[in-house]
Amino acid sequence: MRSFQIPKMPPRAAPKAYQILAKTHQVTIFLTVPQSATIALLKDEALSALTSRVATEDDSFPHVQSTSDFELAHAVKGKEKGRPGVTYEVLEADKAIRGLLTNWEVLYFQFRDEDGNLMPVEVSQPSLLDEEEEELPVNKGKRKALPE
Repeated sequence: MRSFQIPKMPPRAAPKAYQILAKTHQVTIFLTVPQSATIALLKDEALSALTSRVATEDDSFPHVQSTSDFELAHAVKGKEKGRPGVTYEVLEADKAIRGLLTNWEVLYFQFRDEDGNLMPVEVSQPSLLDEEEEELPVNKGKRKALPE
């Protein structure tokens, strides 16, 4: 009897471009950048989306004119006792994306106020339940009717 050996698959190559999601309020922006890009390029792409006609007509989030009006941050889960939840760590503009971010990573906008101070991240997570839940049908068993 001959033994059949399944050939091993070659390791999956890293993507040439990363898909990065940037969130604020109720908006998610999908950004596509090469691995060799820096956070500064990512901020330029995000600025382009934030200053588009669609975004400027929405008053639900701050309007920006330059990349100095906001920072991109990623969520860091609280590991300390007594401090559950998520904190946000600002990404330095001169850092390269490769090794810092992963493909499909979610980043968050932190806008600056008039004084140049970073405001807290404002993002609303969508509900996992449908807002208009259908009522479950009443369970109708196959019992015999009771005599009247």
